[in-house]
Amino acid sequence: MTNRRSLLVLLATFAGSLAFVGTAQAAGKVSDACAKSCRSCAEVCKNCEDCCKKDNPKCAKKCEACHHFCLACAALCESGSPLAYDTCVLCEKMCNECAEMCEKSDKDCCKMCAETCRKCAKECKAARS
Repeated sequence: MTNRRSLLVLLATFAGSLAFVGTAQAAGKVSDACAKSCRSCAEVCKNCEDCCKKDNPKCAKKCEACHHFCLACAALCESGSPLAYDTCVLCEKMCNECAEMCEKSDKDCCKMCAETCRKCAKECKAARS
């Protein structure tokens, strides 16, 4: 009985994974551009976080969160994960929020972060088209 149940679970898992093959393949077509943009954005957000830690902790926290979202999105796009699509949705939102926060500042690190986040958000949106 246990072997039969294990086999059924295995077959159900396999069948479920087949449903995601098309999504993973679609994500794979745009993964290079999206992943590259997300990795670049993560780096710029980390720099902005470090730059703003002392005088603008609210901005630093937003940049830290964006940094992590971008790294996760890049990793999932590169691996062709079926979760890449959903992560791109969240990454686009996070990048736009971060850009909005950084656009309020006159600091050079924030200006660069806002610009990079806007580009990344566009790339995440394009990855889902």
